[in-house]
Amino acid sequence: MIEDVLVVDATVHAFNFGVENYEAPFVSNVVKMLYQFSQNQIHPQGDPRYRLSFQEFQDLFQMQPKPLEEALFRESLTDVAVYHGVPLYGLFGDGSSPIHIAEKTREKWPQRMHIYGDISPWRDGALERMDKLIDEHGVIGVKFYPLDLVNGRIHATRFDDENNMFPLIERARDKGLKVIAVHKAVPFGPLTIDNYHVADMAPAIEAFPDMIFEIVHGGFAFIEETAALLEKYENVSVNLETNPCFAINMADKFADMMAPLLATGAHDRLFYATGATGAHPGPYVEAFWRFEMPRGYPKLTEEMKAGILGANFARQHGWDVEAIKKLCAEDEFGWEKTLAEPWGPVREQRAPGRPVGGMAS
Repeated sequence: MIEDVLVVDATVHAFNFGVENYEAPFVSNVVKMLYQFSQNQIHPQGDPRYRLSFQEFQDLFQMQPKPLEEALFRESLTDVAVYHGVPLYGLFGDGSSPIHIAEKTREKWPQRMHIYGDISPWRDGALERMDKLIDEHGVIGVKFYPLDLVNGRIHATRFDDENNMFPLIERARDKGLKVIAVHKAVPFGPLTIDNYHVADMAPAIEAFPDMIFEIVHGGFAFIEETAALLEKYENVSVNLETNPCFAINMADKFADMMAPLLATGAHDRLFYATGATGAHPGPYVEAFWRFEMPRGYPKLTEEMKAGILGANFARQHGWDVEAIKKLCAEDEFGWEKTLAEPWGPVREQRAPGRPVGGMAS
């Protein structure tokens, strides 16, 4: 919490970027690009505490879930996190962010960890996968991606696809699941950025007015089009994954990301998210809380910030904010009065005399 405001990080991952998980030769370049982005652009410049070496970045998954748990709940002001599975099965054998990591954390601290399950319409048994995610894994949302690579062939996942996408949305609705999330705006794979546009969203949004469509990375690109969807449809929300990270090194860019979204008046459907552990979540809660929009831009009041940091997401899922705050205050993380140093489990693993490699969790 920050000044008694609930903090929900609406997108976190435990990325499996080990070479053994690569399904295509070009994936190594994709991982290197993400490393350069997270370590050199969005982490606080000049503060080495948050920086990982490339080897540490790749090895991090072998230590999970402890580094994710510690980074979120002991090394940052985050109260609750929502782990997103990623259905990039054609690039990574397990999709790149397998939900079994989050399930270990949720078993210990159910008040702190929730899960969006990964699903691709291009895989055999997709409907059965939807059933399993809801019935057996207890997900609170499902996560789609704009592409999958099947047998060496790229398949674009579009929300105007009535044959492949609509049946999955219908199944989710029939099973009582309300939230459909989709990665947009940030290219991550063998498709050009136009494939990450939001132009395909409206047919599904209109066909399923009782479902919520959560646009992840909303505002990073195609900002005006994303804002138009947010303004027109009450069943659209925007997950700001990674965008708040720009509040530290590139405040003007962050203001430009936020301005069209805030101008819609739908600030109560915007969600704070860092994308940890792609980046350490520690610096960003306070950076967002202290951020001020430039003169002439739409207002971002303290009340709006409180909503974006946690209350908005809680409302989408019907959570009791005060009850969650009480539960978090009473667990072992809530007892801590000061934040631990960043990447504690990683630094411990790399300490002289310690073996390099996997660490039991």
